[in-house]
Parts: sequence; C-alpha cells; structure tokens
Amino acid sequence: MDSKQDKLISRLFKDTLVIFLLSMFVSTIGYIIDGVITGEFLGTEAIAAFGLTMPYQRFVTIFPSVIVLGMQVMCSKFLGRGELREANGIFSLALAAALSTAIFLTAGTFLFPEQITDILGAEESLKEIRPLTIDFLQAYALGLPAIAAVTIFTPIMQLDNDRHQAVVSAVVLSFSDIAGDLINVIVLDGGLWGMGIATAVSYWIAAGVLLQHFFKANSNFKSLPEAVSLKNLREMILIGLPVILGRGTAVLRIAFFTRMAVALAGGSGIAAYAAIGNFSGLLEIIPKALGASTQMIGGIFIGEQDKHSILRLMKLSLKYSLAISLIIMAGVFLTASQIADLYIFDNAEAYEMTLEGLQLAIPFLPLCAIGIIFQYYYQACGRFKLVSNLTVAGNIGFIVPIALLLTPHFEMDALWLAFPLSYAAFLIVIFIMTCRHCGRITFKLEDYLLLPENFDVSKDNQLNITVTNKAEVLGLSKSTQKFCEDCGIDKKRSMFAGLCIEEMAGNIVNHGFDDGKNHFVDVRVIVKGEQVIIRLRDDCRPFNPKKWKEIHNPEDPMAHVGIRLIKKISTEFEYVNALKLNNLIIKI
Repeated sequence: MDSKQDKLISRLFKDTLVIFLLSMFVSTIGYIIDGVITGEFLGTEAIAAFGLTMPYQRFVTIFPSVIVLGMQVMCSKFLGRGELREANGIFSLALAAALSTAIFLTAGTFLFPEQITDILGAEESLKEIRPLTIDFLQAYALGLPAIAAVTIFTPIMQLDNDRHQAVVSAVVLSFSDIAGDLINVIVLDGGLWGMGIATAVSYWIAAGVLLQHFFKANSNFKSLPEAVSLKNLREMILIGLPVILGRGTAVLRIAFFTRMAVALAGGSGIAAYAAIGNFSGLLEIIPKALGASTQMIGGIFIGEQDKHSILRLMKLSLKYSLAISLIIMAGVFLTASQIADLYIFDNAEAYEMTLEGLQLAIPFLPLCAIGIIFQYYYQACGRFKLVSNLTVAGNIGFIVPIALLLTPHFEMDALWLAFPLSYAAFLIVIFIMTCRHCGRITFKLEDYLLLPENFDVSKDNQLNITVTNKAEVLGLSKSTQKFCEDCGIDKKRSMFAGLCIEEMAGNIVNHGFDDGKNHFVDVRVIVKGEQVIIRLRDDCRPFNPKKWKEIHNPEDPMAHVGIRLIKKISTEFEYVNALKLNNLIIKI
C-alpha cells in the first residue's frame, strides 16, 4: 500500500512542480531576455547600468506586494462568508492604494533622478554608465502603475476562477517585452531608454489583458468605490508586513553587492555582477518551484495531520532538488563561457569576471534548493517566527559578513564565493536548530520536520487504502469496520464508518472512473479518542457530494439516499477541491 501512496504523492508532486516551473519561467523569461539583449546589443556599459537599477526594480514592487497579500487574505475571508460587496471594497481599496503609490514613485523618479542614481551607486566616476542608469530608471518608471495593476489583478484571477486570463497575461507580458526589446535594438536604436520603455509598455499591455476579466458577465469582482473603507487599509498593511521583511532584505542584499562590485572593479565589476545576477534569476526558478510545490502539498498533509505523507513528500522533494540542481550546476559550470558570451562581448575584463563568477557561484544551487524546501515547509507548518529569522539570515545575515570577510583576500571572487558559503551556513543553522530541538545530534529527516510529538496518530490507529478500480471498493466496508472495532469503536459506529467509505468511494468510482483515464481514490481512516475521521481524496472530475445532493432532485427524499444518510450520521461532512483533487472529510 505504501508503494501505491508513494506513487500518488510522486504524481501529485510532479504535476504541481511542472505548473510552478512553467508559471515562474513565463513570468521570469522577459526579465532574463532584457539582460541578454542589453548585453548582446548595447554593450558592457549598458548591462552595468541595467545592473545598477536592480535594487530600484525590486524596491518599487515592495508596497504592491504588501498590499496584495493583505488583499488576498481579507478577500478570501469575506468570500468565505459570502460577503461579496465587502470583498469588492477590499479589492477597490488595494487597487487605489497600489496605483497611488506607483504614481508617487513615478513622479519621484522623474523629479529626483540624480539623487536616486547616487543612492544606487552610479557615481560620476562611472562616466557614461551614470546617464544610462538615469535613462533606464525614468523609462521603467512609466510602467510602475501598470506593474502595480498587474500585481493586484493577478491573484484576483485566482479568486475569481479565471486562471486562464492570468496565464494569457503572463505570456503576453513576456512576448511583448521580448518583441519590444528587439524592435528597440534592431529598428529604433533607442538604447537603454528604449529597453525601459519596452518593459513599461509590455506591463501596460498585460494590465489591459487582465482588465478584460472585469467586463465579463460572470466576474464577481469590480471596482466599487462606495464599498471602500479606509480603516481596512491598516489591517491590509499589517497582514502584508512579512513581505517587507523578505523583499526589503533582498533589496538591501542587492544594493550591497552592486556597491561592492563598483568599489572593487568599477564598471567591469558591476557589469559582471549584473550578468550573473540576471542569469541567476533563471536558476532560482528551480528551488522556488520546488519549495512552492512542497509548501502547497505539505499544507494539505499538515492539515490532515498525516506525518507519514509529509515525510514521503519531503524525501521526494529533496531527491528531486538534488538531482535537478546537480545536473544544472554541472551544465552551467561546463557552459560558463557560452553563458558569459550572451552578456559580455566588448570588455575582456568584465568577461573574465563573469566567467569566473559563474563557476565559483554555481555551487550555491543545490544548497539553495535544500534550504528553500525546508524554509517553505516551515512556512506551511505555521512556524512564522522561524521563517522570518531564516529569511533575514538567508538574505543578508550570512552573505554580507562572509563577503566582507573574504574581500580583503579574494577581491571580486569574494562576492561569488559568498553565495554558496552563505547557503552552507544556512543549512548548518537548520542542523544546529534541529539538534537543539531534539536534544541530540540527528541526521534523521523525520526530526527535521519539527512536528509536535502528538501530531500524528499511532500506526495502529490509522488505516490507509488506495483504490484504483471498482473491484477494490467491495472490501472497503469490512476492512474499515474491523479496523474501527480493533481500535475500540463501538460496533454501530464501526459499521457506519464502513458504509460511509463504501458508499462514497463507490460514488467516486461510478462518476469519475468513466473517462478512460487511470484514477485513484486515496482513503485514510484515523481514530482519535472516540472519534472516527475519514478522508477520501481522488483525482477525478470535481464532485462535491454536498452540492450534488442539493442540485439533483433535492425535493425527492429517495434521491441520493446514501449521501443523505452519511450526512445525517456524521458530525462533520466537508468537501474542498484543491490542486485538482477532490477532498472529502467525514467525522463520526
């Protein structure tokens, strides 16, 4: 049975990982192409100026990201209560706040370009790089309201069941940005200013694509100024404050490295750092997608208090992370010269720094992948204080001191070495923390889950069965009844538990296994004290037994008698569809 469940978890993990990889790739590729085209067509000074603007590009997204997290939480809460007007009020307030801030930042960028450039480290000594930095900043700033709108609109698509529009928008964003970049360098000769305009225009186009959703007849969300309450802004910001910690420290790290690169090697140094930083954006998709997949699936297993499935998931995630990241690490190391050629072609010093930097920094990838998997898992567990501390440590707590300690001895190479060494320090901290938590030195993965001792029920008090065909449904009732009786549950409720599983699993097989595809029904029964908890999960078409009964012949007392009986004898009967899986929880 464990083999079947391992296959199910593996299949779910792989499907989720592919979705995250594709969505992150689509949303990142435009930025990567920006860097490649800038270096390939506009030269080393342009890629250096582009690199100096990286802290600015990250900084201007902080407030919209804070607002969007608060908006998601509050909108979900109101939608759960059926209060659509209040949810629209939150959406309208978030949009107004994000747009107002974006317009303010755009105005500030045009009014104080010299001061902002000074803060970014584009000193007068960098000569042509400084005016190029100003050109890109001001052109990019024209797109800030659109960036804010896209940030707010995208999660609303998820809440309003229109993921397709979000995917279309991301694809349009990437392709319009790439097309704009190529038109700029091949036809218009617009320089770095034109690159910024291309990015800004692509965001305006993407915002327009998302805006179409709100004109659809079935759209629940719309701008509703009369429902706006300013007092909700404070709560919205407070909910989103953790974003500041993550993104704020990331901005500080990038700002530190850009200034160090300028101080150590001038324009060539910042060009090399910009090239490696841009390419790293592509590499970081791997650990982020692995972490996000682990967090999303792990959250479901944590909610079910299914320790064994969590352990299987973590083993699988770590196995994939090592396999994928080690292959990519080897590939990058061997093709470092070709990658450097994509960014630097007219400056031998910058090229050598980029080549050496890629080969010295790339060992960070497997270490980063493992670290992020644990970090995202702890987030799913609700260990927010631990995650906050790890975020600060990962972004600036380790890497900055390591870089400062190594710089006198290795100069520019210290910046590249700091990446793998800081992630090694990150993993050492997790090791020390776990050993301290357990009171002993341990290398058992189970200990690193940091779960309470009473988190899971004993093996004797849980039954796990996976059904893959109709014949396997027939024995469910007897095996479940015997299991419950062995756990001390009275005969009547044990019989009810068996009937529940056979009825619901039979419904799933009858309604969901008729499309010619291979499907499964994963059954889990646990006994906690005097309570029997049944969870059925399947990968068939959405089937909500609660709504099915209400929609199909609700007035006929003999229709769906099995579902009606189960609802009557159960103390809890809940359904949710998540990750394209039907999940039904019945408590008796």
